[in-house]
Amino acid sequence: MGRAQKRTFKARANPLGTAAVPGAATAVQSKEEVPVLLKKLSSSDANDRVWAAASASNLLMSEDDSVRRMLLSNGVIAALVERLSDSVPDVVVQASGALHALVAMDHGAAVEVSRRNVFAAVQALIPRLAASIDGIIRNSEESQQLGASGRKLVMLTADNIMSLLRVLCETVPASLNQINDMALAPFIVSFFKVAAKMPPSLVHTAGQLLHTLTDENTTAKRALLNHSDAVSVLFSVVQAQNEDICVSADDAAIVRMLAGAVLMNLKDAAIKQLEATASQSGADIAPEDARLWDDATRAVLRVVSSFIAFDPHEAASQALQLAKTVPEAPVIASPEPSRQEAELDRLRYRIDYVQLALELAANIFTDEGTNDADAEVEVEAGAQESASDDEEDEKDEEDEDMADDASVHSPPADFDEADMNDVLGDEAAAKREAEDAVQQSILGMFIETIVPHLLRLAEPTTATFLASATAGCVPNVASRMVLVAEDFAALNERALGCFNNFLLVIEESLRPWFRMHSDNVAQWWACLVAVAERLLAADSPSADLANTDQQLRFAVLDPTIGCMWTLARCVEGSVPVTPEQIEGLIHVYIQAPSSALRVKAVGALGNIARRHPGHIEANRRIGCFLLDQAIATPLQALTQSSTASVRVAVEPIVEALDLLFDIYGDMEFDYDEPVFVRENMLARLRQLYIPVRKLAKTVDRRKHRSLRDRCDLAVQNLRAFIDYKASERKAAR
Repeated sequence: MGRAQKRTFKARANPLGTAAVPGAATAVQSKEEVPVLLKKLSSSDANDRVWAAASASNLLMSEDDSVRRMLLSNGVIAALVERLSDSVPDVVVQASGALHALVAMDHGAAVEVSRRNVFAAVQALIPRLAASIDGIIRNSEESQQLGASGRKLVMLTADNIMSLLRVLCETVPASLNQINDMALAPFIVSFFKVAAKMPPSLVHTAGQLLHTLTDENTTAKRALLNHSDAVSVLFSVVQAQNEDICVSADDAAIVRMLAGAVLMNLKDAAIKQLEATASQSGADIAPEDARLWDDATRAVLRVVSSFIAFDPHEAASQALQLAKTVPEAPVIASPEPSRQEAELDRLRYRIDYVQLALELAANIFTDEGTNDADAEVEVEAGAQESASDDEEDEKDEEDEDMADDASVHSPPADFDEADMNDVLGDEAAAKREAEDAVQQSILGMFIETIVPHLLRLAEPTTATFLASATAGCVPNVASRMVLVAEDFAALNERALGCFNNFLLVIEESLRPWFRMHSDNVAQWWACLVAVAERLLAADSPSADLANTDQQLRFAVLDPTIGCMWTLARCVEGSVPVTPEQIEGLIHVYIQAPSSALRVKAVGALGNIARRHPGHIEANRRIGCFLLDQAIATPLQALTQSSTASVRVAVEPIVEALDLLFDIYGDMEFDYDEPVFVRENMLARLRQLYIPVRKLAKTVDRRKHRSLRDRCDLAVQNLRAFIDYKASERKAAR
């Protein structure tokens, strides 16, 4: 269990609808043209500088790597950084856009940009931008003189600069200290203050930068918390209605979610700050201060819930329809995408934010859900202890009454019924109290408002599979639809990861909850099975896309089987599994391209095998599979090889052994005699002891200490298990 893997934001093409500079170069015919182009970046003619900056941007983003290398070797980075201080807004917007595009696509170039004087140039530019934006908001006389095109240049420059800083934060960690020193909090927060008067995409960019900057960055968090009204501004945005922020409900939802994501980044540091302040005065955190952050968490979850109420199947249908209507690429490529391509990009952008919402939900539940679950366990335990005490008191009173009157050979006629009613009443009260605690907690909110969306977002769509995603597309669109398919697969994967986080928190702190909600378990199992079946049954694409398609399928199948493993473990295997589904999990193990997926398949099967009584044949099928295919077969390859070149995946074997120890750890289980004994598993395990010991020695302790320790423990446990089962059978004779 852990926080969701950190993700980065996708670059957007022309977020504010900028137009390309007419006549700007899109290709060079010879390397001699590059120095000429760069020389024009410092021309005294502003038109030359605009043309050169726009041409540099086009060439840096071209698919011709050799051109980009020529530009870089001729000092284009230094020239573009110098243009950030240009007095002509058109030059600044083109130079900042070129730098952003460059760092987004080339990590080496991003490192080089961070080493140049870019941060000083940006810091000098920001006050000018802030003053211009303030004038636009106030509709000052100076801003009116700019005209619509001038105001648009200001907004686009701000977008480029914040995007540039965000990408540097993500790709060049060493740049964080310099960005922290720029004290950007007032500038970035100002966009949230006036979100209703800003282009939505610009507020999105500000939110992306603030979210990235406050992720595991103590200095930035402290600066934001010490800002006079940053927290209150962000909190007011989260609580606002969509129509109060933007005309578009989708755009407003993104703004609110980004504000919430920043607040969640700040929460831990804010609580520590409150605790430190309170400890200085010897007091506890003021209830209203603690409640502010609890309310913020709940408000953010409500925003997340509304945002992930996203229909992936409708979006997939829309994507496929757009793809089929994209016109063929013209002979002379246009820098502007077609209407359909722009719509596809917007759809991918939306999916990107749904993934952010899922990441946010997973992290909130990981951080907050455990605390709620622990509190709930205390409530339930307290209620059960109270019921037990009441029962004990009643028994003591009964004993005293019987001692006082020896002639009474039985309690009053209504005693047993009343006593049972009291006990049942106490148990019912304990369950009600436990259920009420869940409903009022983050856990309850998550179950009711988030989990249903997770299961829907986990379902593969027609756009997840390349056969259907690329069907009927012209050649220039097929490559774009591969990217779309990757986005939909990532969405499925992220939803499943979030659901698994939820299950892990419940497993760790509130496992009794599952006993009261077997209907949820059955529904969730059915959903996971449906996802796995869809992934395994979909049509294959053309040969050139087969490898990519398989990678996407297994990228989603891996967390699906992981969720099945966790769910089966949470309920000790008591899931509504069918024989066909058991065979399906065995098939996944056989076809798995990775050791990690085989471990998950083995884990799910092993926990299903623990069911008793009444599941002997299922236990036999799984037990024999674990012993024969998951353990003996790979060990046989190791022992029969005369060279050290044979590599056997260790983790699935160790997992299968650990599960066998649990499954057959007690002869009283109804399946022990008909399966473990009659299938002669003890003798077969004896034969495997030496190969398992040999396997353990193949793991280098210096490189993989944890795995080697686990292997050594498996060897010890196997020896002990063999001895235990042998003595157990002797005692039974």
